[in-house]
Amino acid sequence: MQSQILPSRSALVDRIAMQFEYGQSLICLVGNSGLGKSYLAESFITDKYSDFSKAFIQLSAHTKDVDIVRQLMEHTFRAPLVDQKLSLTENFFVLNSEQPAEPCLWVLDGARHLSDELIQELQNLAVRAPNTLYILVTAQAPNMLPNALDIHLEPLSHAESKQLMKMFFTQLPPDDDPIFKTFLTEARGNPSVLLDWQQEEQQLDLRAGLQPRLKQKHFFIAAFSLILTLCLVAALYNKQLLDLLGTKQEIAKQQTAILSEPTVLEAEHVLEAKQVQPEVEAVSKSARSELEVQNKPEQEQVSAVLNALLSAPSSSVTNSEVAVDTMQRSETSATELGPELGEQDVAQVVTALQPNKRAETQTEASAQVVSENTDHRVDISHDNQWFLLRSDTEWSIQLLAVTERKVADDFIAKHALPNIKVAEVNKNGKVWWFVTLAPFAQLDDAKLARGNLNAELLAAKPFFKRISQIKQQIQQSQ
Repeated sequence: MQSQILPSRSALVDRIAMQFEYGQSLICLVGNSGLGKSYLAESFITDKYSDFSKAFIQLSAHTKDVDIVRQLMEHTFRAPLVDQKLSLTENFFVLNSEQPAEPCLWVLDGARHLSDELIQELQNLAVRAPNTLYILVTAQAPNMLPNALDIHLEPLSHAESKQLMKMFFTQLPPDDDPIFKTFLTEARGNPSVLLDWQQEEQQLDLRAGLQPRLKQKHFFIAAFSLILTLCLVAALYNKQLLDLLGTKQEIAKQQTAILSEPTVLEAEHVLEAKQVQPEVEAVSKSARSELEVQNKPEQEQVSAVLNALLSAPSSSVTNSEVAVDTMQRSETSATELGPELGEQDVAQVVTALQPNKRAETQTEASAQVVSENTDHRVDISHDNQWFLLRSDTEWSIQLLAVTERKVADDFIAKHALPNIKVAEVNKNGKVWWFVTLAPFAQLDDAKLARGNLNAELLAAKPFFKRISQIKQQIQQSQ
């Protein structure tokens, strides 16, 4: 007997054998496609009448009557010489006269592929056979074989459907799973549909209703944000390069503008004039004195600026000493040069003494950006350890199952429910996030909590789930 058969199907096998023993030689097993007629016929020929000569033929659209006759005779007699010109009945009686046949059991799967002549031959043999001959035929509609007893194969009940699936699947969802319950209802007791169950594909996707245009809109927004970020980074980098170039140019000007070229040339011209004409020396001295009188206010301004710089608080003792020494030298140079030192030179000296505030500002800005980026980091966590420590008898309400943590975070922030627990599970190479309400000591407590949810959450069809099942999924993913 075959290894896996339901009790109701086993009882039907016994019923068919009982009808044969009551004297019915031709029986037709009737049932819709997928109810398991072939499986039941195989179980019958395997389990019953072990001392009979048996023949099992699975018919198809390409099967010919000559092939059917040859196979039946080969299974009934030893090394028969089948005459293809004779019918099934004639071949049977000729071969039986040569070597008497033993009790026979013929099973033909697929009566719709039998011709009318062959059906008539089977009816004749069922009545006129000299020895015991039982014929079992499977069909999808009744009355396909006249004078045959039709035994109908009914669909499985709800309990038998679950029992059949447990025979072939090691892990099944709980009975209160809405998806599994709907699948059992829509299968309508058809074994072929029940055995097509694929648990990996039976997942509830709350985002399945999103329209393609909305997805395209999100894609365009993300692409535009990326391009805008790149443009801002490029502009900031370009500005920093320009600021660095300007700083280098200012430093170069400060180093080269200590003494202007016209002042040196003018001093050389005065020395030459002293050697050539003494009269010119007197004239230049008088002119220089006049210029000193005119530039005296400017020198006083320079002294005031230097005094203010010296009196201001400095960042360190070393910088203060350097500034004082530099100011003294600048003041001495200004006194010696006299009219050759102008307002521009004084401004350059003051600029050279000031600290480079621009570099400090850029450093503070960079530190502020780093601190802001650090503040915006998000630590993604889960409650797997919490689930593993809970009791197996407790219950939870699963609200959401997604593969993106951001969707789960937005969902939690939007609804702000108490007792939210998130489980991280790795299935088929993908990380899933299960958002649940837990724990509940009894299923009734979970049902009461589910009834208090708002309409938006109830529209997503949240379902109950044992803590033990979540623990098993977490352990498998680990």
